[in-house]
Amino acid sequence: MGNRKFHFTGADDLVMQELAQALQRAGDQVTSSGPSWTPDKVTADLNALIISPSVTRDNPELRKAQELKVPVNSYPEFFRQLCRNKHRVVVAGSSGKTMITLLILHVLNHHNRKFDYLLARQVPGVEHSIRLSDAPIVIIEGQDGPCSVLDPTTRFLKYQHHIGLISGIEWQESAAYPTKADYTKQFSLFETSTPKGGVLIYFDLEPVITALGKVNQPDVLYIPYKTHASVYDGGQEYLAESSSERHPFKLTGKHNLQNISAAKETVKKLGITPSMFYEAVQHFGGKSI
Repeated sequence: MGNRKFHFTGADDLVMQELAQALQRAGDQVTSSGPSWTPDKVTADLNALIISPSVTRDNPELRKAQELKVPVNSYPEFFRQLCRNKHRVVVAGSSGKTMITLLILHVLNHHNRKFDYLLARQVPGVEHSIRLSDAPIVIIEGQDGPCSVLDPTTRFLKYQHHIGLISGIEWQESAAYPTKADYTKQFSLFETSTPKGGVLIYFDLEPVITALGKVNQPDVLYIPYKTHASVYDGGQEYLAESSSERHPFKLTGKHNLQNISAAKETVKKLGITPSMFYEAVQHFGGKSI
């Protein structure tokens, strides 16, 4: 990275803002616009124009880039290009994505592993929602909206994961996914986009099982997870690894027990043993890095 020139159109989007700042920290030249367009900043020497999901076809900056034949990317496509040589872990699903991603980041950080990441929303206590470096892996919170007006592909599909995780499927009617079948199909596509030798981790509960039940890829490792067992003792809740092994933790509630299981299975594929995971997770308090 460094010594390149980009313009971000529709940079009022949080991920767009964070990505622009990450590139600036890496030494690239970055300009941006929000609600007020500045077509004069779109010049033929741009390496790319990055557009947010909210940009429309009649946007003057987009039209000028097309006239000048400047490459135009959505931010998921652009981020994948930036991370093309990294081992990509994508957390997808209708709920729990941010917490699962934070748990993964916390555990990796606790054990001094090098990693990059993309968080889809601002987390209190986390200075930057995006980190880009020379780290060999990247953890991505994958959103489920379309990439852009030029590319209706669901964002979590665009990152081309090596390890994919589906935390759950809960459909809400939207312009992008007017029916439950439209929405559920995106997770089936996520499954089939897992490469040979890749890993798909999923919550072992309906409707995820139904969405994945139509395809069986023998060259993909499927790993189901359930709600992590826990026990109460003396007013303290413990993660129950077995009948004799208990580990204290600060999070509470069934959903967090599910998120902990998801994170545990994911980091196992990144070289973190169960004992290493439990050592780290007891220090997690809802934010990380």
